[in-house]
Amino acid sequence: MDRVATLAPEAGVNPTPRVLFITGEYPPRIGGVGDHVVRLAAAIAARGWGCHVATESRSANDPAAGVHAVASGLPLQAVIDTLRVVRRVRPDVVHLHYQAGAFARPGELMGLARLLPSLVSTSRLAVTFHDLHQPYLFPKAGRLREAMVRSLGRGADVAIYVDEVDRRRAVAEGYGEANAHWIPAGPTIEPPAYSGGRRAARAVLDLESDAFIVGFFGFRQRSKGIEVLAHAMRRPELAGPRMRLVLIGAAGPATNARRAEPPVPPSTFDGMRLVDTGERRPEVISRWLAACDVVALPFLDGLSARRGSFMNAVAHGVPVVTTAPPVEGTVDVGADEVAFVAPDDAAGLAAALAEIRGDSRRRRQLAQGSRAIAARHTWAEIARRTLAAYGYPA
Repeated sequence: MDRVATLAPEAGVNPTPRVLFITGEYPPRIGGVGDHVVRLAAAIAARGWGCHVATESRSANDPAAGVHAVASGLPLQAVIDTLRVVRRVRPDVVHLHYQAGAFARPGELMGLARLLPSLVSTSRLAVTFHDLHQPYLFPKAGRLREAMVRSLGRGADVAIYVDEVDRRRAVAEGYGEANAHWIPAGPTIEPPAYSGGRRAARAVLDLESDAFIVGFFGFRQRSKGIEVLAHAMRRPELAGPRMRLVLIGAAGPATNARRAEPPVPPSTFDGMRLVDTGERRPEVISRWLAACDVVALPFLDGLSARRGSFMNAVAHGVPVVTTAPPVEGTVDVGADEVAFVAPDDAAGLAAALAEIRGDSRRRRQLAQGSRAIAARHTWAEIARRTLAAYGYPA
């Protein structure tokens, strides 16, 4: 979906409930917070709600489509503009999507969010925590940064955590438990309704029909286990002319993401039978995922609900090999639905991939497991749970 456009009725025309999402990023990058918002808005709109978005992205401004840009160049400008949007839209729910680096002046909008319920008595405040990192406020803000995040969680009518580990930590640190909900994110790249499956994808991509393709989707950072995967692919268990490693998507984040982990050097993959797709449009990434026999995601710190690459892989019904979550019960994935391996274990990863290559029954079992996981994490289900958290159960 490209826009919230067709979803949002004009304020004052439709008596159905309205939600105003507040996000720094919009239109979305693949897998970013804005991507989450646009998909959640579409799914909630499908349930009869009017959906609006307030964003600092000036290029997205289209009030007729329910997208309202707020200025952030001067102090308090975003606060004033957001209040104007709230006055026009008159939402039943104001839903802030918090990520530490998402806003130009995060402290201002966090403070506004805390005040909104008293300023707009008919609105409930929901906050989705995409992370619990502390925002930059001003030099030597110290403990105030932590206090601001905690206050946001405690003051919200509904606090939603994308990661169950974050929810448990927040509750333990005094954010509040009664209003805390764990609602994982869904896939941001999904196959078209009539994709034609693996054979059709390979035909379009000019890939050998008899190759065994191991895919990796995501930035090629050490923490994602990409070096472990490279070592595994060089082991004798995976030798043979039919083996291929396909690196799907961009190597690393945008160059202005200064604090992001850098990608591993290209030499990591020297001498391998490798296909590097580079950055591609979502529909092309979808085709590459569908073409894989298995997707390997050997995260060094284990699987978590924040891993968009995992959700996108299972959405395509592809068998997945990954590492177990570090805390039991924090990912809605059964032990028989994916192949779990130990972190930083190239030999174990190679053995798991070799088993999948040689056992068609195992491949079918894991493909079925991926489809089962995907069925539990559709955006329709996420919208249902979100509305229930708002206090509007279906």
